[in-house]
Amino acid sequence: MRAVNPLLKTLLIAGALSVATSSCSTISQADIVVEVDGQSVDQETLDRLLTEYSDRSDIFGTDAIGDDLTVDAAQTRLLLSAVVRVTTLSALLATADTSITTADTDLYFANVPDDSPIRELSSEMQLLIATTNRDVVNSALSRVPKPTDAELEASYRHQPISTGLLCVRHILVPTEDEAKTIITKLEGGADFAELAKTESTDTIAASTGGALSGTDSQCLTTSQYVSSFDPGFVRGAFAAPSSGWTAPVKSQFGWHIIMNRPWEEVSADVIASVNGRDGGILVIDGKLNSADIYVDPRYGKWDPPTGRAEPVG
Repeated sequence: MRAVNPLLKTLLIAGALSVATSSCSTISQADIVVEVDGQSVDQETLDRLLTEYSDRSDIFGTDAIGDDLTVDAAQTRLLLSAVVRVTTLSALLATADTSITTADTDLYFANVPDDSPIRELSSEMQLLIATTNRDVVNSALSRVPKPTDAELEASYRHQPISTGLLCVRHILVPTEDEAKTIITKLEGGADFAELAKTESTDTIAASTGGALSGTDSQCLTTSQYVSSFDPGFVRGAFAAPSSGWTAPVKSQFGWHIIMNRPWEEVSADVIASVNGRDGGILVIDGKLNSADIYVDPRYGKWDPPTGRAEPVG
């Protein structure tokens, strides 16, 4: 598959996928292909978007629909991932009895030149593109009440990734056996941060106690993990229990033990982040990380650690 136009690269995340998708002409138009909290997209809508997406290779770098009316699976899931995100946004807005407005989408289109080919797209495709834009999302979600401090605490204690943030410590060692030895020490009452300082091969662990944090926060966004960290480590971090630590997690760097930091250590940073400028993005990412998101299994499944639709199995 050819490269996606840079303008849309952050909206439609590319990935190498292999399972063939069904023909547009052979699937019932009544079928639901994506559903999030009662907000859904049907097969007919996906077919229209997919046809346009495939036809406009000049914008999206896509391949045309084949003579047998089949569509490349990677291409389909790429578009479907954007559809999932927008459907999730709609579900959040519905909780406040609101929806995307022209004032929201104008924040995106104000920066699109009049002669841009994007303006030649259908209103449906233009809306899909606009509603995956960061400024548009934050504007729309400003009309949805932010979670209270107590609600954030409850979410973090139950499932940290539901806040759109990860505030973790990790210990990195070369082998699985060494990781198991670390776990034995933790089970015996050893302090995680102190073990990270003395045992981790992570070069900054001595000063951080194994904490992974941002410049101005004890936490990093889950989207930063998805885009920047080793996939094996990300999957382990997303699956880390709300208290305690993981079993050994393998990455290209070795073997990790990962723990979510307790609420008492990171509460101020979580609250400040969710109430900050990009709080809307964190809210939608938290929903994408933790909601029961339905994707028609003929196309794949929603996979939070990659932030996109992935093949089943």
